[in-house]
Amino acid sequence: MTWLRVSLIVALLAAAGLWHWADKSRGIDEARDSLRNEYTAAALSASERARASEKTLVANNQKVAYAFQLEKSRRAADAVRTAGKLSELQAALDSAARADPATGAGINGPALAVAGECAANLVRLDEYAQGLASQTSGLQRYAREVCLATQ
Repeated sequence: MTWLRVSLIVALLAAAGLWHWADKSRGIDEARDSLRNEYTAAALSASERARASEKTLVANNQKVAYAFQLEKSRRAADAVRTAGKLSELQAALDSAARADPATGAGINGPALAVAGECAANLVRLDEYAQGLASQTSGLQRYAREVCLATQ
């Protein structure tokens, strides 16, 4: 009988140990699942913030590109207009020189006035080109430092 009692006590202790181990293992699984859910939620939140930031940056980039294209078009139209005026003045200068070759020798002749206007238009055209180059480099710097740096 003693043998039976000892066997019964050992079996009860083994069952209690297995019960405790299974319960503890279930708690570990629950904790792991809870941590996994927290990390997944944090990653999802970070992903949504990144998407929102990207959307804002893309919108800003499109605005800058649109403004740049508008300014580029406006300046190109100004350049065409100025080039047209320059061509008209050159044609007037050429026709005046062909009509009266002596007018080029006079200090106050019409050819000198046309040449002066051509020079003034060339100075304005050079200022325009320098302004366009400056604005282009400024827009490129803005796009590089602001739009691309935050990505």
